Amino acid sequence: MNMNKQTIADLAQKVSKTFKLPSLGIGVYHNGESFSHVYGEAEQDSLYPLASISKTFFATAVCQLADSGQISLDEPLKKYWPDFKLVDQYAQDHLTWRDALSHQSGLPAHDLMRFTNMNKHDLTLKEKAEHIGHLEPNHELRYKMQYSNLIYAVATYAFEQAIGQDYGKYERSHLLEPLNLNHTYINHHEAPREKIVKPYIGDNNITKEVPFIAPGKVGGASSMLSTISDLLSWAKYQLKLQKESKNNAMAEHFLPQSIMSPSREYGGANFGAYGLGMMMEDYRGHKYFYHSGSYIGYCSFMGFVPDLDLAFVSTTNMDSTDAIFALAYQTIDNALGINETDWTAKVKKAVDQKIAKREQKISSLMGDAPQKVKANKDQLGDYHNPGYGLITLSENDGNLMVTIGKKEYPVIINEDGKMFVEVRLYQHQLLPIAFQQDQILLLTEPALNKPTEFNKVK
Repeated sequence: MNMNKQTIADLAQKVSKTFKLPSLGIGVYHNGESFSHVYGEAEQDSLYPLASISKTFFATAVCQLADSGQISLDEPLKKYWPDFKLVDQYAQDHLTWRDALSHQSGLPAHDLMRFTNMNKHDLTLKEKAEHIGHLEPNHELRYKMQYSNLIYAVATYAFEQAIGQDYGKYERSHLLEPLNLNHTYINHHEAPREKIVKPYIGDNNITKEVPFIAPGKVGGASSMLSTISDLLSWAKYQLKLQKESKNNAMAEHFLPQSIMSPSREYGGANFGAYGLGMMMEDYRGHKYFYHSGSYIGYCSFMGFVPDLDLAFVSTTNMDSTDAIFALAYQTIDNALGINETDWTAKVKKAVDQKIAKREQKISSLMGDAPQKVKANKDQLGDYHNPGYGLITLSENDGNLMVTIGKKEYPVIINEDGKMFVEVRLYQHQLLPIAFQQDQILLLTEPALNKPTEFNKVK
């Protein structure tokens, strides 16, 4: 396939219209040709948060360090950070770089912790890593893969102890500068703010702008920003690394370390696996590597197919959209000369069904006549959990409000007396909540099947 810019432009227009994307960046490399462009309400040099694509940078840095002999992938993090703590002491003493980077720590996601710890002030990376030591596991070490931004934060802090410097400084000097990624930033603090595109979320078919909320200090998990052209350069570099790395730590980056379900049921994959900061599955008989990223108001994607000498990326300022997966499959089909599937229509249909099911569940839980809970002045104030930090109860027009991260939500009660917080900004779901004497019980992590206790700060 020759690089057909009009085909890409037509695809961008179709995907943007179907998924209501304010802007869309697309980059494609194929057989020596490269093309990237930003469509919609953004510029070619606009910066998009990469979210979890950041993990590919951090994992590459860890593998570099291992290949230089400074660490071993199978050494425990505790060797480099002696004060490292986890609730499970065996996991605490034995969690290795390989375990951390392939999401086999025994901890479920606990993602809400990233936001509850933003309540009064954001934590440093060290403080965040220490808070993680209070989070409950639901499995033993290496039992199964459970995606964890937080364990990447722990690994980042251990990485800094191993090299005696900031991980971002290492990535800049060993990855960004050598690859001339001059418009890629480790975090939003160092990026020119006016270049970051405005974030939007889609909620019940309504697209609305939301405030920019920085991801906080989670290290190599999700902090980076880039332009579409720089991201394409990174994808090409990952393609090159995968082809050239043999019998070394960098090769482990691209080898299955843990089993995962194929990313999307509509892709027809027969297997799914996670390497070290890299996802992989099969598509039409080809091994296909990728990593997506999603954060409040943004989505990004990086993928490559070595057999086809193909790499592709996308960025958009829309929250949690599957548009990036439609683009990925369509791009591979275009490279193969296959046009039997309209991936935009197919993915949109699957997404609509998923959203309808989610909204039906939310509606069922809330019941026919949900009411706002009236505030009791004795309840108001801050409530603390050593892992999750603070949530705050306050009053607004006589109604009880709960502050989770940077946003305040009303507490809703249904006709059965069950109470919920409808957290649309962070997780698009209802969180069951209950109150006891000087205590809040909030279901922060469904995988634990029990609520997290927050005690009133006296």
